[in-house]
Amino acid sequence: MDRKLYSYLRWSSAVQSDGSTRERQSSGAQQYAAENNYELVEILDDGVSAFRGVNAQRGALAAFIRAVEDGFIPSDSLLYVESLDRISRDKILKALGLFNDLLELGITIITGSDKKTYTEQSVNENSMDLLQSVLLFSRAHEESKTKQLRTNGSAIALIERFRSGLPVTIKSVGSHPWWIDASTDKHDQVRQHPIFWPVAQLAMNHFLEGESVFKVTGLLNERYPRLYKGKAWQYANVRKLRINTAVYGQRVLTVAGNEYKLEGYYPALITEGQYLRLQQIRETIKYLGDVGTGEKNNINLLAGLKLFRCGHCGSTMMAMLHRESIRYMCGDGRRGNYDCRVWSMPGLLVEHTLMLVTTIAYIDLQRKGRAEGIDYTTQIEGTEKLIADIGERINRATTLVINGLGNIEEVQKQMLELNEQRKHLVSDLEVLQRKQILSKDDTFESLMMNFFTFAQYGVLQDPMHDYRNKLRDIVRTSIGDVRTWKVDRRLYISFQITGYEDYFNFSAGTTRYDWGCYLGELPFSSENISDEVVKEDIAHEQMVQFVEKRAAFERASMDMLREAQNLLSTVHYPELDGKMFWPRK
Repeated sequence: MDRKLYSYLRWSSAVQSDGSTRERQSSGAQQYAAENNYELVEILDDGVSAFRGVNAQRGALAAFIRAVEDGFIPSDSLLYVESLDRISRDKILKALGLFNDLLELGITIITGSDKKTYTEQSVNENSMDLLQSVLLFSRAHEESKTKQLRTNGSAIALIERFRSGLPVTIKSVGSHPWWIDASTDKHDQVRQHPIFWPVAQLAMNHFLEGESVFKVTGLLNERYPRLYKGKAWQYANVRKLRINTAVYGQRVLTVAGNEYKLEGYYPALITEGQYLRLQQIRETIKYLGDVGTGEKNNINLLAGLKLFRCGHCGSTMMAMLHRESIRYMCGDGRRGNYDCRVWSMPGLLVEHTLMLVTTIAYIDLQRKGRAEGIDYTTQIEGTEKLIADIGERINRATTLVINGLGNIEEVQKQMLELNEQRKHLVSDLEVLQRKQILSKDDTFESLMMNFFTFAQYGVLQDPMHDYRNKLRDIVRTSIGDVRTWKVDRRLYISFQITGYEDYFNFSAGTTRYDWGCYLGELPFSSENISDEVVKEDIAHEQMVQFVEKRAAFERASMDMLREAQNLLSTVHYPELDGKMFWPRK
């Protein structure tokens, strides 16, 4: 039993995998292998369509072809299929092209349904073999077209039923995620999977805490080993949970080239606002490589949030690892653009001042919610109404596109703009809902303790600490804008709390190694700061203005700052080091 028989099994929908399809295809190959004393090797494309040639582009069949081309599988191998339509149901010329490619590789194709054998030589010598393959591929393609039209019609009917408010389970188009039970009747609603739903909940909770896919995958393999199809949890499956809109209930289907978004089709693991926050967390969990080693293991707090900008040119400040500590550098300067010069500042200065302002923002939110009895219900309801209105406009625009009415390009452009507006509103709604919860919570001390658990100075000093992911999420909801300058060998950094008009401005003071802070306007504007070295007289004038403003706002702003410093000292923060505002060059 030296020679191998490669049996190619394929079906296009997940439903068929539980029926007789696999057994039928497999049993024929087993019998043929036994009769001819071949070693059987199965190649499986589960739920992969051959109608558009997907199986030959990225399926198991594609992998088989590449292995033959690379010499890992002998070119004179035998490929067993139930019938030629297992290989392709594409248009005739494309199907024949794939058929011809296999034969030219030296593969012998055996079809179980009629016990025919095809080789390059047999097809060249017997034109009837080629004609028969043409007829078989033509019939398979027409059958698939007819089935597609029937399937599309059924899917659209179920979509309309869903839009009318009735429950449905649409199985004929697309697939359902692993945490959903879709064994229901087509006129019933899909359900939470009794086994996998709790697993998905656990994973989602850890994602919202800022943990990576690798870490969550490891957690699932530790808590629920070999639960999914009897195998270890795979990175790809867990990753889909984090990026799939199904987690907040939305199902997206493409039928006859048109996209349908079904809101509330699935039971929701999280809200849409939490989903958008999760995507922001995902985008901002960046690991910075050491220039010397290329090792990636450090997490910054601001880079990637798109709110920390160079005051000179407006470009994003990028994080880099230098001698085991983070530095923030002007992006344009780093790339060699002429809009700005190359300059950077210590990450510890940026993040220490950041935590002072974030602490003020956190305290301020708690106090306002209690002293003023703030109720966000009206704002929440207003935002929900705006979201619903935009949703209706998007639905109307979608109908126009589907029906081919109006200027399609213009309608699609409007849909993209509306969708962006909706995303921003959903994010705002999620923040309002969180504020509502905080404002009604009467355990101020427990909330602050929770905050300082993540805001310890040790977390700030350790670029690899897991708590930095949680800190970044707090920063994202607390800080609206951050800008920084380097003027006359002095560093300035300004933070705006979300909802504030004024900035907390930190700067080198009038004497060396001194520093100060005031609440007010930004210390510099684009009119008086060039992209090169600032003249000393301008810098001196700005410094005088800084001192005057600091005096004017001394009481209010410094009281808040001192309170933040005192609170942070309990989690081991030292006094802010004024030397960091005075770089050597």
